[in-house]
Amino acid sequence: MLLRAREEKAFGLIELLFAMVMLNVGILALVATFQSGALAIGRSAYASNASAVADKTMEVYRALENKAIYLSAPAGGGSDVSGYPNGIPNSTSTWYSKYQGDTAAYGAVAYYNYTSPSTNSPLWVTDSTTGSGYVPIPASSSTYLPSGLVPDPTKAVQMVVGPDGQSYPVFIYIIMVQPNGSSGWVKQVTVVVHDPRNSTLILARQSSLFDPNVAP
Repeated sequence: MLLRAREEKAFGLIELLFAMVMLNVGILALVATFQSGALAIGRSAYASNASAVADKTMEVYRALENKAIYLSAPAGGGSDVSGYPNGIPNSTSTWYSKYQGDTAAYGAVAYYNYTSPSTNSPLWVTDSTTGSGYVPIPASSSTYLPSGLVPDPTKAVQMVVGPDGQSYPVFIYIIMVQPNGSSGWVKQVTVVVHDPRNSTLILARQSSLFDPNVAP
């Protein structure tokens, strides 16, 4: 029995098994690290491209005269045409819940104010918004809107191609605001870029004020 207890037969196999288990644990941990890193890089790439899309869209507005900054709001409302609303989305549009649900983009403005333009403040800026009650805000006019602009500054919902070649859902909100208690009114344009893989997720948001007293 003493001789058998001193034998080391099969101990090499046991050591090999332990070594394989430890190696597998290390390799799996390394693979998980690489995978999480790749996902993080992918997310940051989408966020970076979305920021570029937001900049691209806002630059269109910065080149326009104040009179040409407005959203289309046809008499028929914002129902879907070829998959996208032809104005600010109404309840029949497939984009309505996502667009209307982002209350941070239009703040205290009543969502349906755009359907019956008035001089009550605050107000959505549409193609039928007049300057009365919002001095010195000029009335909206397509006369000052150049043709063929991409992205289209009058569309509330549209797809905009990013630097990566993918089309990003872009929501645009334009309302009247009085900044910091000022007595004058300016137009606030908010551009919200959504994830092309899941349009419920927001990747980028950008907002700018447009004063009619400042060119263009």
